[in-house]
Amino acid sequence: MSANPDSIKAVKQPQQIENIAPLAIGDQKLTRHLGYFSGTMMNIGQIIGTGIFSNPALILQNCGSGGMMLVLWIVGAIFASTGVWSYLELGTMLPRSGGEKEYLAYEFPRPKHLISFVFLITTGVFSRGSGIAQGATVFGSNIIYAIGGPSYTNDWGARGFAAFCITFWIVLNILSSKLAIRFNNFFTVLKILLLLLLICVGFAGLAGRLPNKPDLAENFSFNGTSNNSGNYANGIYYVIFAYGGWYNLNYVIDELKDPIKNLPRCAITALSSTTVLYFLANVAYLAVLPVSVIANSKLTVASNLFNTAFGGVFGGRILPVFVGLSSFGFVGVVTYSGSRVILETARQGYLPFDRTFSKVHPKLQTPIYSLLLIYVISLIFLLAPPPGYVFQFIVAFSGYGGYLFAALSVIGLLMLRRTQPDLKRPIKVPIIVALIFIVICIYTLVFVWIPPSNPPTAYPYYLPYVISIALVVVSVVLWYFKMVRNEGLERSYNAEISTAGQKELFNDVYKDYQSTSSTTDVSTVEEFTDTHTDSFKV
Repeated sequence: MSANPDSIKAVKQPQQIENIAPLAIGDQKLTRHLGYFSGTMMNIGQIIGTGIFSNPALILQNCGSGGMMLVLWIVGAIFASTGVWSYLELGTMLPRSGGEKEYLAYEFPRPKHLISFVFLITTGVFSRGSGIAQGATVFGSNIIYAIGGPSYTNDWGARGFAAFCITFWIVLNILSSKLAIRFNNFFTVLKILLLLLLICVGFAGLAGRLPNKPDLAENFSFNGTSNNSGNYANGIYYVIFAYGGWYNLNYVIDELKDPIKNLPRCAITALSSTTVLYFLANVAYLAVLPVSVIANSKLTVASNLFNTAFGGVFGGRILPVFVGLSSFGFVGVVTYSGSRVILETARQGYLPFDRTFSKVHPKLQTPIYSLLLIYVISLIFLLAPPPGYVFQFIVAFSGYGGYLFAALSVIGLLMLRRTQPDLKRPIKVPIIVALIFIVICIYTLVFVWIPPSNPPTAYPYYLPYVISIALVVVSVVLWYFKMVRNEGLERSYNAEISTAGQKELFNDVYKDYQSTSSTTDVSTVEEFTDTHTDSFKV
């Protein structure tokens, strides 16, 4: 079949395929085994992680009142919604694993993927590793609570359980991706059931059915509300952190069946359901525990609630274990998606020894070396910060860089509206929604520098943010040596498979989408890709 000019013009209409990273080929290609349920659980599993069971204490310490705490959770839901909408446009327009890595590389390709590179080193690699350490820490803290009760603390004992948690998930993910997903789904369902139980306890508290009755009027009031802007910046940090995970599926979209259809369905279902659960859970905390108890609960707010409501072995020993298992499951989903981020980072040529970290075991179909790298990084974050302050330090460190690159991704999205208006966009976020997301990101980046009224005592409150900025500077130096002097892009796995990988991506994702959203003749597309291979270079 000969290609006429009209056909060739139609072929370019997913225009993005010319510059998007190629899909892996042969035995290095991960299978699409995530359906609607597993994809939804992938997001819910990270959203309902540690935040809702731990962060209310830190949020209340910063905002000062139960009423304002509920307001901040609503603000967090709005922020997450604007983020979901923006990332759905990005994810369906550029349906490749890696999240911001792919978006920033496409939006800001010069000089030599600098912004994407810095994101991957600071946020994609280190923040994923720190997130795993943070989730494992909360798991360990709740197990220690179950062993010794609310007055018993053992920071190094908690770290021991945390190290076991990380090791378990690394080994499981090495052995089988499908088995890891089944475990992830199981623990996510367990979290949902646990939250529903917590909410039911809250309704019992509102109805006056529990023996210890807090002053509900005081708990739900705005008495004691803080007027310190730094406190609110920190409080918003913890709220946004608790909603974090609405983007998780974007990182593993290469394994999602029919991604352009299922990504929006999974993301919307996950966020809408968790928003309702989160708000009701916070109402439950205020209905059962005095605000002073919530504020002083550290990482065990949910365990305190169950202990207050049920007491005995069930409330003080068994249920805190289940709270810990929620964090245990959170570590599983972050380990899964984090290893894929490292895999895609290596395939783009960003990492030292990139050809090693870019490999998938041909029989196990798992990225073994990427998993081992994130294992080492997470253990460093688990063991390096001062005992007792691991959680707060990690939340501040991981969030700061994350919000910067999330804002840049959406700024780039708006720039593409002008520079590449003909890109296929299955979903299009309203500009005002994207701007709200950007503004909230910028707010969190700027106002955290205002000293909070209750700063941590083990380190200066600004230390996590300074380290984040220092890591950006170091990443630029690494970029120069890896990408400029050693030609990382040109020597990468993606460059090697460019032509075949672009065709694989078209056939795997765009082919059906093309046939339903344009008049392109698929055979013409295949002929065009065979005869115009230069346009598919990375």
